[in-house]
Amino acid sequence: MPWTLYKYILRELIKLMAISVAVLVAMISFAAAIKPMSDGLLSPAAMLKFVGYSAPTMLGFALPFAGAFASTLVFTRMAADNEVLACSASGLSYARILTPVAALGLVLTMGLFYLSNFVVPGFYRMASQTLEKDMMTIMVTQLNQNRPFKEIPGYVLYADSAVQNTAPSADELGLPPGTPGPTKFIQLTGVAVGELDEQDRVRADSTAKIANILLFQDDQGSRVTLKLLEAMRYRADVGELEYISSLPIGPETIPSLFDDDPKFRSWPELRQLNDEPERYDEVREAKGELAREVAAAELRTSIREYLKANHTRDGVVLKGSLQDYLIHSPSVRTVDGALRLESRAGRTVTIQYPAEGPIQRRIEADSGSIEIKPGKRELQPSASIELKQVRVFRMPGNELMTEKPADTLPGMEWPTHLIDDDIESQPMAALQSAASIHYGKSRNVDNAGKDLDRSILKLGRKIISQLHERAASALTCLMLLVFGAVLAMHLKGHMPLVVFFWSFMLAIVSIIIINTGQNLAASTKVTVSAGLTVLWAGNAGMALAILIVYRRLARN
Repeated sequence: MPWTLYKYILRELIKLMAISVAVLVAMISFAAAIKPMSDGLLSPAAMLKFVGYSAPTMLGFALPFAGAFASTLVFTRMAADNEVLACSASGLSYARILTPVAALGLVLTMGLFYLSNFVVPGFYRMASQTLEKDMMTIMVTQLNQNRPFKEIPGYVLYADSAVQNTAPSADELGLPPGTPGPTKFIQLTGVAVGELDEQDRVRADSTAKIANILLFQDDQGSRVTLKLLEAMRYRADVGELEYISSLPIGPETIPSLFDDDPKFRSWPELRQLNDEPERYDEVREAKGELAREVAAAELRTSIREYLKANHTRDGVVLKGSLQDYLIHSPSVRTVDGALRLESRAGRTVTIQYPAEGPIQRRIEADSGSIEIKPGKRELQPSASIELKQVRVFRMPGNELMTEKPADTLPGMEWPTHLIDDDIESQPMAALQSAASIHYGKSRNVDNAGKDLDRSILKLGRKIISQLHERAASALTCLMLLVFGAVLAMHLKGHMPLVVFFWSFMLAIVSIIIINTGQNLAASTKVTVSAGLTVLWAGNAGMALAILIVYRRLARN
């Protein structure tokens, strides 16, 4: 074996590739830091740490191009200096000349496959946590500059001052043993918190003299909890003002720069995710939605059955934000998911309050409906009562106060816990089985169950496509190294950039094909096999291109 030649080729390849990788990784890593830095989420010191953690994650992009560039330059120079011709004249075939290139490409492929499955996902998390930790420092700066902080989803935060203090331990907070404590603690004074709806409109706002913010970080991400002390809360949707001695908000998940996507998880984590799909955000949200729809169906059934059984006696009690209401209805039936209340035989729909003690008001209506709304974040649902042809009487004395064509009583709840909060922590199979058996006739529960099934199926497809994409991308490094060398020898006499241009174009096309195949394999619109076929077609195309160019080179 011509070990001297092989050492020479490997030395030149590794030298050029190392320089190329260093330049490409630095450029891409700094480019990734531009947006969070421009958004004010990274300080200069944190930016350097973020770039350091991001650099290993860019190797998958940089290595194939660097390999193609290095092999192109090395073999273009060897062909121009007639070194390849001299090797051929001494009896070496092109296959033997390319042996060190293939060996290096194979080593890089295995190394890249290992990195993408076992090392790179950890750097993704560290880069994300660096961003989230520094975001709390940015929060302190913005609030002290009297600027609103809007990075907590669903909330906008104001404060007169913000101070970052030493975080209390888990024992001091009374957390269960083994639970990690907070990593950041911020104390606010002169606080105002706006709660936003889906259209980013303020639906409720709270004010307090003092509030505390805690940041918790673990493998599942970063979360913040906010506690307002001696708070006043105004709900714009119902026009109510209430005093709360301690108002907790959260925990709310801080949006990560890196989505909760399988590509940011290691091979063991993907296997665990496949066995426990509820650890995935999309599945967990679908499971929570099913649990909330089950709770809403239970409330709907309870109200209907209770009204039917007690329409001539006690009625049903629902709890409002300020007092309890006692509801009677001579007739109740389910129409399009809502409970329709109707008068019958001279008896009207009646609501009186308070439910216990001397009655202050009695509301009569010719008809009405009760719409059950699942909780948005919490499990317990709420009910909204809409009445038609309303008459309000002052009690005692039964004095008619007012008449109006319609009235609404929103935000009402069952007076006790209707459904156990542990339903969300039940095994997914148990929740799906209970939902199907007891609430399968509910259209909303059925749709939520189907959404959960689709999210589990999509997760499985994403895991399969991600593992194949990592393998195909790693193999691309070997293909491009060999293709660059073969093409450089075939196009002897051409400028190196011309040769690299064709290698670069083939690399771009292959990467596009691989990513297209991954998206198809992860999608439920086509079969997995069809998506994987497209995914591996990129490497198959490169292998065919290498074979064609090599045959032409060997003939000459």
